[in-house]
Amino acid sequence: MHIGTRALLAVATAVAVATLAGCGGDTGGDSMQQPNPGQVAPGTGTFKDIDTAARELVTRQAYWQAPAVLDVERTQRIGLAVGEGEKLTQKINAMLAGTKPTALGRLEVGPTVKATLRGNTEDVEITPSESVNATTGSDVQMLWTWLVHPKHPTDDLLLTAYLEVPLSNGHVITHEVALSVQVRRTMAYTVWQVVTHWGTWSAVVTSIVGVVSWLLRRRRKKQGGAQQEEAPEPSVANVAA
Repeated sequence: MHIGTRALLAVATAVAVATLAGCGGDTGGDSMQQPNPGQVAPGTGTFKDIDTAARELVTRQAYWQAPAVLDVERTQRIGLAVGEGEKLTQKINAMLAGTKPTALGRLEVGPTVKATLRGNTEDVEITPSESVNATTGSDVQMLWTWLVHPKHPTDDLLLTAYLEVPLSNGHVITHEVALSVQVRRTMAYTVWQVVTHWGTWSAVVTSIVGVVSWLLRRRRKKQGGAQQEEAPEPSVANVAA
């Protein structure tokens, strides 16, 4: 092969090798920029905003303050507390004396929380009473109370509190916590039922009296017929006389 041709081939080979090496280097650079499979990419858009705002919340213990048993047709106060502190304890002792705490677990809350208590309107009447927010910084002391008026006895009156926690970006985080409590019968309620349903009781009593009267008349008729069959026949002598 001619010397000039060999030189030309050598130059072309060198250029090709350099080009391939450059491509390989670029590919390696791109692969280094790819995230690892276990690495989580930071959120973007709305989800990033929610995640950032949620980091401002704190987690605190929540618990019910309610009587062990409710009395039917009697209004009693129950409460829902989040956090702990001297002011919160004083309010519970003053407003919810005679109640016992029932732990619910830990909830995420912020400086402001709205709570609503709901129940079946056929079972109970609920009136918002008072809310206390003595929170200062990370020291959370929140209390909500309601007046509860059960309408009938039951072993399982279900009450549900809905908590709304607004975030700084305008979104709202919600929590739902439930309380089940027994409602016992009272003498006053029993008397009221008898008086209220007197028409029904009167109809029942009238029906019973009617049945008893019919049975007595039937018994008397049977007894009268039996006496007539047992009467002795007159003797021949008496007939002749």
